[in-house]
Amino acid sequence: MTQINFMALGGQDERGKNLFIVEVNEELFIFDSGIKFPEKGILGIDIVIPNLEFLKNNKHRVKGVFISNPAAYNAGSINYILREVDAPVYCNELTTLVLKYKTQKLRLKNRENNFKIVKDKEILKIGSLQVEVFRTTSSFPESFGFAIQTDLGSIVYIGDYIMDGKEQSYFSTDLQHLNSISEKGVLALISDAECASRHSYTVPNHKIEAKIAGPMKEKARLIIGIFEEDIFKFSEIAREAIKNNRKMAIYGRSLATILESQLIKDKMNISEDNIFSINEFMESENGILLVTGTGDLLYSRLAKIATGNDTTIEFTEKDIIILATPPAPGVEMRHAQILDELARTNARLIVLSEKNIWAMHASYEDIKLMTRIMKPQYFIPVKALYKDFLEAEKAAIEAGVKPENVGLIDNGQILTITPSKKLIVSKETIKVGDIYVDGTGIGDIGAVVLNERKQLATDGVIIIGANLIEKDKELTSLIDIQMRGVIYINEDNPIFKSMQKNVVDILEKAQSEFKTNPNAFDLNNIKREIISKTKSLVKQDTGKQPIVLVIINEIDGSIFEPRKYSRPKVENN
Repeated sequence: MTQINFMALGGQDERGKNLFIVEVNEELFIFDSGIKFPEKGILGIDIVIPNLEFLKNNKHRVKGVFISNPAAYNAGSINYILREVDAPVYCNELTTLVLKYKTQKLRLKNRENNFKIVKDKEILKIGSLQVEVFRTTSSFPESFGFAIQTDLGSIVYIGDYIMDGKEQSYFSTDLQHLNSISEKGVLALISDAECASRHSYTVPNHKIEAKIAGPMKEKARLIIGIFEEDIFKFSEIAREAIKNNRKMAIYGRSLATILESQLIKDKMNISEDNIFSINEFMESENGILLVTGTGDLLYSRLAKIATGNDTTIEFTEKDIIILATPPAPGVEMRHAQILDELARTNARLIVLSEKNIWAMHASYEDIKLMTRIMKPQYFIPVKALYKDFLEAEKAAIEAGVKPENVGLIDNGQILTITPSKKLIVSKETIKVGDIYVDGTGIGDIGAVVLNERKQLATDGVIIIGANLIEKDKELTSLIDIQMRGVIYINEDNPIFKSMQKNVVDILEKAQSEFKTNPNAFDLNNIKREIISKTKSLVKQDTGKQPIVLVIINEIDGSIFEPRKYSRPKVENN
């Protein structure tokens, strides 16, 4: 008897970090493997990936990883999965190109052969089951959805998608193919619900051609900022550029790598004559510079140019800057900051916000239409906040799904479809959570480190140093106190003298105890007492709670002539 479980390691009630698992009997099928960008208060962290412990413990059962497109939220953690699980990764040719490039950047060895290029309408034999590939319309060309065929019906996973019946390009959806999958019987539809709160169709609100047509006709250079995975916007920009006889320069290696593909050149009718170098752009009068990047990287590149720190590119008063991408989840604050930076330049700034350009995700009516086409018995919304799940639930019910057949779960919960076709949430859970990636460090940045970073950022650090004679524990030096990020002080400051006096008192007390009971002398306890007294004093006087580091050296008195130490005087006000 077939039993089916659905689990999420990320992507539920959050934006990003999408990673979903379908378990059919003992076989595991992974759909997408994304990241999310850290919140502002998580200092020094580059990205956040899902906790992969469940996959590590069950790697022998993983039959494949299926990637809908190479956007960071859908594929950003694939290299971290491949470090732990030696499984095939199924995606289209362009996605393979991008992910292999990122694999090389992370120096992940012996995993390039894991990528398996699949095509639309292909039926794959994976484990004991078959998986059918179908095409969807999203920001990346030929994004994929996948249908696992079981004896209870198909389990359909659709990542990013919109419903656009007019799109007849490399981005189009084959509606007849969707109908053929539906006719075989769909047990469960796992659907993107990120933008379910938008009560309409996404089309035509996702297009920017009308917004950039005017600036394209002006006699000025254009600098356009887009996320590197948003190839749909690039295709619109390229069409307008060719129409207006403008050449394009690319600032961003991932997009440049994509454009090296003959496939993308053929599909978008782009030739070498349409592309030129960044240096040629700087010398041109009507060139286009596409500044690209994922998440914060896009804004960092724009900020570098805007503040005059780029060695090649400079904005002038004749330039037009178009920020053509609404903020991605997790970097909204950075988006607002870069608008301020760009506004300080002499260039003219045009901002396309979420109000006039919608992200290419399914809106309410898209979800309803897709559900009507698929006719699933069960509906499972993913990749969204809980409020969006509730909207997606309404859309699915309006499309014919019974209310009791909508599965809303959090990360770590297990949704089970029993052999008798009942939908239940198991009492069991799997381990989930956030793993912080800081440079090359993965998962070694815990709560303690993050709290210390916050403390350093808000209250600073105090470093206290002293020297003792090893033989009799006599203080032989001035008490050296250094502060960074606390307050500006000099040696005449009362708080400085109070700290010195506290340290001297503690050390002299310890020396006295050493003379009567040498075994009671404990340097670690002395340091802890100094830290406690110093923190208490600083908090009382300044309200700050800095990190306090104490360094006490014990030196050999036989090679050192002690200098008489005079106690600091503390004036009582």
